[in-house]
Amino acid sequence: MATGKYNPIKFFSADKILKATKSFSKCSLVLEPFDHERWYSGTLDNHRKILVTQPSNPKGSFPEVRDIADVGCCLETEVPVMVYYVERKQYCRVDLEKIVSWEKRVKIAEEIATALAYLHTAFKALYGAAKLGDFSNCVSIPQGETYVKLGYVRGAYDYIDDEYMNNGVVSEKTDAFGFGVLMKKLFTREARFRELYGRKNWKTLLKRKFPRCLSRSIEEGRFDEIVDSNMLEKIGEVAEIERFQMEAFLVLSERCIGLRGEVPNMVQVVKELKRSLQNPSSSFVL
Repeated sequence: MATGKYNPIKFFSADKILKATKSFSKCSLVLEPFDHERWYSGTLDNHRKILVTQPSNPKGSFPEVRDIADVGCCLETEVPVMVYYVERKQYCRVDLEKIVSWEKRVKIAEEIATALAYLHTAFKALYGAAKLGDFSNCVSIPQGETYVKLGYVRGAYDYIDDEYMNNGVVSEKTDAFGFGVLMKKLFTREARFRELYGRKNWKTLLKRKFPRCLSRSIEEGRFDEIVDSNMLEKIGEVAEIERFQMEAFLVLSERCIGLRGEVPNMVQVVKELKRSLQNPSSSFVL
């Protein structure tokens, strides 16, 4: 019913699913959140691309899928799986070990920000961990309200702000904070991000304050100390326009996590991202 039309559910044999996903091999794995189902890409005999989701908890319920068309399921496997059609291309991991281009990383940030801004405006404020086919970790803020208070915390701890972590309060700032952290990781890479902030396991922290070392590096133009070395090696000598873009990118990330002035909403983030890329020297503000 995802497309508004009735399509009878199909039942796939275990052999067909195992063949399509290469026996759920690691090379077919495209998503494995720490607290949720695993996603595998595959190809049917008719060359149709599919995604197969395998719940991490065999007793858990299947996710509610809204972005992709459900095809059917397989009940013959040890853990029942759901099967979905993929219209154009297979989904793949975003691996910063391989994505060393500055342009590509900025493009990733812009596309994610645009998607979040769309969810916030088109669905009367949809906040939280929106995934490819599962919005179960999202919440809707009632019209006229600025936040909602929950009795639980879900999602990757790196991307959760203190208000949500400690008080269960979800607002526009919740996604802005998470996106700001993502921007920093896109710039520094995961391992370097944790080195800079001295945090290997944020789950043990009740109050997570970002140190000012990265801010000082930005203000003093010492990018070599914080930028992903793999990306810097690929770029070579950083052009002036790229330096302006990097400065604007990092300053915006700090605004998102609350280190510089008022935290922007995601619509404002998209506008500033686009402006900083089109005319970086004029949009850079410390």
